Amino acid sequence: MSKHEAIGDGPLCLSFEIAAARLGVPKESLRRVADDLGMTIRMGRFVGLYRDDLKELIEKCRVEQKAPASTGETNPDKNRIGKSETQGTCGSQPALSAAKRLRSNSRTTSAGKHAQVVQLTRLK
Repeated sequence: MSKHEAIGDGPLCLSFEIAAARLGVPKESLRRVADDLGMTIRMGRFVGLYRDDLKELIEKCRVEQKAPASTGETNPDKNRIGKSETQGTCGSQPALSAAKRLRSNSRTTSAGKHAQVVQLTRLK
C-alpha cells in the first residue's frame, strides 16, 4: 500500500493537466480560476490543486440562474398591450391628433411659391 492510498483515493494534489482532464475543461481556464480563488498550490516545480478543493472550485464557478425577461403573466389592467409593461392607448386617435396639431403650428419652410432650378455641372 502506497502512502497516497493510506490517506484516501489517489494523490492529495493533482496537476492542472490531470484535474482539467477529470473535469473536462481547458487546463489554462482551470489554472486561471484556481489562481483567482487562491487555490493554486506551488511546491518546487509542482503547480496544481488540492484534490478536495475541486468541489469548492466548481461551486464557486457556478452561474446563478437568470430571471426571465418576460413572465407572460396576464394583467387585469386593460390599458396594457401584450406582455410588456408599457402603457397602451386606445387606438391611433391620439397620435393622429398630435400630428395635426404639429402640422398646423409649423410654418412653411420654403421661401416662395416658385423656385429657380439651377443646372449643376459635373467636374471630371
